[in-house]
Amino acid sequence: MQRLRELAGPASVGLYLGALVAIQATGRPDWETLASSADAVAHGHVWLLLTSGLVIDRVEWLQLAVLAAVMVVALARLGAARLWTVALSAHVGATLLAYAGVGVIWLIDPFQTDLDEADYGISVLFAGLLGALATSGTRRLAAIIAIVSVAGFSIGLEDASWLANVEHVLGFLIGAALNLALTRRTGDA
Repeated sequence: MQRLRELAGPASVGLYLGALVAIQATGRPDWETLASSADAVAHGHVWLLLTSGLVIDRVEWLQLAVLAAVMVVALARLGAARLWTVALSAHVGATLLAYAGVGVIWLIDPFQTDLDEADYGISVLFAGLLGALATSGTRRLAAIIAIVSVAGFSIGLEDASWLANVEHVLGFLIGAALNLALTRRTGDA
């Protein structure tokens, strides 16, 4: 039983990465099917909050390789349960917070926001894991991750929508805060 528990973490990461590879290799399902939007979630299509994390946009294979490396490090440093708690909380939590902001903007001025804007990608999950890793080790590790994250966010500012940029920052903060809270709760160092 202990051996099965030890294999569950690497297997879960492998299955997720395998699903990403299969989707990238086949193009099926397509990003339109998997993408979320504030409007879709408001109309009850909540599963899209999860499926949107199965899409990789632009430089797909490079992003996949970097995500795989970060997930391996996160698995080793955080363990499988915390990795998935952080990843899913950051991905879904940042999205819901950003959608709430979109809703407030829409209430103030319905012509200033696009509720149907497609929202998808692995980047918020990735940002959450970076936030957790930044708070999981030494100051040197935190500094390295901070530099890499700022560089990545800076590149994203130029290329991504305002919604995605907000979600990236929220994802990083959720990952960091959740890891700190779980560390205090469990007494892990």
